Amino acid sequence: MSDVAVHVYMLAYNVERYIAQAIEGVLAQQSDFPVRLFIGEDCSQDSTPDICRAYAEKYPDRVVFLPAERNMGITANTARMLPYCTAKYMAICDGDDVWIDPRKLQKQVDFLESHSDYGVSYSDVEVISETGASFAAPDYEALRECYAEGDVFTQLLTGNFINNSTAVVRRTLLRDFHVDPSRDYTISDYFLWLHVAARAKVHFLPERTTAYRWHTTNTTQSEERARQNQRKYQAILSQVLLDFDRHNRRPLSRQEKAVIFRKTLSALYRTPSVALEQRLRLLPLLFRYLPV
Repeated sequence: MSDVAVHVYMLAYNVERYIAQAIEGVLAQQSDFPVRLFIGEDCSQDSTPDICRAYAEKYPDRVVFLPAERNMGITANTARMLPYCTAKYMAICDGDDVWIDPRKLQKQVDFLESHSDYGVSYSDVEVISETGASFAAPDYEALRECYAEGDVFTQLLTGNFINNSTAVVRRTLLRDFHVDPSRDYTISDYFLWLHVAARAKVHFLPERTTAYRWHTTNTTQSEERARQNQRKYQAILSQVLLDFDRHNRRPLSRQEKAVIFRKTLSALYRTPSVALEQRLRLLPLLFRYLPV
């Protein structure tokens, strides 16, 4: 594995209570390849920057502290961090989550190294509260029913089930992936997994490698934010479908065709902002993916 390395990016904003644990989880990884952490600090109003800076000074070869000049938000900060991750594999750990399995990266990289047709590996999580106590979150129990692996693009198209902080992705698949910093959505990771799943298979590691912190104020749990994200998802749905159509080389089942067909109809008729040129490009998909 002489050419193997993992670059990890971590977004951090007002997480002084959790950031040290998140960083320690990355530093505790036991692997036969190098791991480097890039922390994208987004002008926090608490002591988050000081904590991050202290770790970077203590571990200069393993931790890179990258403070933003102004508060950017999740989308723009993600776009800022991606170019720093140039290793063969990229992993993500949010600043309030914790990797609890010290062999997490080794297990996932080992799988990806021996399965070249897979582009990303993700795992199950241990859900924890703001205080760090484990608990059963009903919404997450339902999400576990959606876990899937292999060719999962159509499953992902109906809803994201890949937890950001569990994933390791093959960096070559992201050469043509771009996050638009002008779009204020908080689910850029969802678009990332759709991008990868359109090009490669997805691996699921059935272990709880990560502690996912469930906040009462999580942006993904805000009803208003969820409605906003749905509108913005709808706005780029046509791009996602056309991207899949360009890259797919395998025959689809009737059920998979039905999902693509319904989503194409949705992109055509529920999104007034889609340009005429793009609508014309979408129309052939209705015939190509007609579920007959």
